[in-house]
Amino acid sequence: MTHTSNKRAQTFILCMLLIALVGALPASAQELRRTFLLEVGARYEVSVRIRTNLENAPTLASVYIHTDRGQYLRSTQLSRGISGPNQWQDVSVVVTAPPNAHQATVVFSVPEGVELEWDEVNIRRVELDMDAEELIRQGLVYTGLIVDARGLGLQRGMSPRIYSESGQLIYAGVTAPQSFIQEAGIASYGQELTPELLRRIQPGQDPIKVSPLVIRALEVTDSTETGVIISDVDADAILSALNTYDFLAQYSVIFLVD
Repeated sequence: MTHTSNKRAQTFILCMLLIALVGALPASAQELRRTFLLEVGARYEVSVRIRTNLENAPTLASVYIHTDRGQYLRSTQLSRGISGPNQWQDVSVVVTAPPNAHQATVVFSVPEGVELEWDEVNIRRVELDMDAEELIRQGLVYTGLIVDARGLGLQRGMSPRIYSESGQLIYAGVTAPQSFIQEAGIASYGQELTPELLRRIQPGQDPIKVSPLVIRALEVTDSTETGVIISDVDADAILSALNTYDFLAQYSVIFLVD
């Protein structure tokens, strides 16, 4: 069998797997959940055509990636408002398969009391051959980092640091001007993700969907307890994402704290 035939066969098998996993869709609910298999290193766009019964209803797209043993690896969240009411809109989120990833679960949800309807769910593999601005516009890159440090006693600071388990310094905002540090700091803090907090990781001033890389801190470090240690797996995920768009250079970092 030729290389082209192999590639076509692999594409056909992937499409059949996705079709089987997507299956039939119900008419409405407060949550739409789909799980599909991942090829390591591949990037997928999951899109859904939805509408709600309220004006500007907040819609959250969450992605949870696990190994074949069910171990949690990473999550991503995308928040946006749906105009309306009862106007169909396309919402999408991009999933990148890290090492050891086996499957991803995508959840589109709305707050309690809001009715969510959908009629089209598509999963496709995407290639990154566009410039950074277009990638951001289409939501195909991470626009910022969210570090969940709740329950660890992390203190707020002007210059927090992020280290990997192996001691590598991942983020310290060392290039930030002093005036910027005093005015905005190199990170923002909050107990929960809100539209105002998410502006920290929104590129530019124009309205645009944000696509954060969400990781969990393992423990607090530094004498002031303002730094965190993350897993080497998450550190590699951050460094890999920076190859496409350097959100750390924009100080697009959020810490979730108690």
